[in-house]
Amino acid sequence: MHNLQHTNSSPLVRGAGDRRTRTDTSCRVALVLPRTGPAGIFGPQCLAAAELAATEIEATGGIGGRAVEFVHLDAGRPPAQVARDVGLLLHDGAIDAISGWHLSNTRQAIARVVRGSIPYVYAAAYEGGENSDGVVCSGEVPIDQILASLQWFRRERALKRWYIVGNDYIWPRGTAVATRKGLEGSDVGVVAECYLPLGTEDDSQWDATCTAVARAEPDGVLSLLVGSDAVRFNRAFARHQLDVSVARFSPFTDETVVLASGAEATGDLYISAGWFAGLGSASATDFTTGFTRAFDLIHGTGPIGVGAAPPPGTMAETTYSGLKVLAGMARDGMPSVDDARRVLESWGWDSPHGPVDMRDGSARHRVHLAAADGVGLDVIARVN
Repeated sequence: MHNLQHTNSSPLVRGAGDRRTRTDTSCRVALVLPRTGPAGIFGPQCLAAAELAATEIEATGGIGGRAVEFVHLDAGRPPAQVARDVGLLLHDGAIDAISGWHLSNTRQAIARVVRGSIPYVYAAAYEGGENSDGVVCSGEVPIDQILASLQWFRRERALKRWYIVGNDYIWPRGTAVATRKGLEGSDVGVVAECYLPLGTEDDSQWDATCTAVARAEPDGVLSLLVGSDAVRFNRAFARHQLDVSVARFSPFTDETVVLASGAEATGDLYISAGWFAGLGSASATDFTTGFTRAFDLIHGTGPIGVGAAPPPGTMAETTYSGLKVLAGMARDGMPSVDDARRVLESWGWDSPHGPVDMRDGSARHRVHLAAADGVGLDVIARVN
């Protein structure tokens, strides 16, 4: 597997920021993944997926003929700290590109520092509207991931009244705006919204949120919560027995969150995404097989010969695909900001969940809907 070295004393790994470690034989990618905070639950999977992508990229000639070398940044820290470290790396000429899965507030902070100096592939579903120079957002957007799903719920289950529960930062709030706008003129609508700080650990706050949901009597809850916050909400939802009468739907939950929530907390829970481990296509199977090997090798899980990797979630798959986009978008040599600008106009690529088309800055994915079954997910429909 792609060589890794970890340190606990610094968010930067493998000589980041030291000019003397640079060579003309490597493409240095700032890999921005969460290791801490509410999104840290996704970090181990994203890291394994990134290493798998790097190995495959190098097997087919590398990035612009160069080996992939990661400079690791913990995206679980405050966005300003992450952006500061990116700025130091840029000042030292220590990175050639940026990629990874992280939250939108971190993306915005990084983009303000980078200002079109190197290409930046943001590998996560997001609220839409990013137009910073050189930033390619390769994940799903609300029109495909949320609006199409709400139409399915209206058609198949007659669900019309939705209550939004989200974390208090740009992605949930921006996604809510896009959702309300997209529902204009239909009989489906948002009856109320509630936003909690990232990393809310106080169960009383989740209990109060569930009480507010119950009073509003919605048909469903649109959950725009991150990682461990989604887990806490799911458990509170079950404690209040809301899953008996209110559906839940999330575009930002994956197999990891479902497993952590527990079978008793996933009743009537649905998730939409481009990727699910249970898609069953040849490309999906190949990715899952490679991911399993990478995860077990990197994280040392299970005895020799016995795999212990979890199913790869959408955060892992988008991390993998983002790096493949970065490697594939260069016409000649190393990827550049000019390449990023060209990609944003019109481009396409293959992902483990199928082809993706970039149209006028928005990546358009095939999006599927899955229903939780205990701690598993069953894909039940393609919604866009």
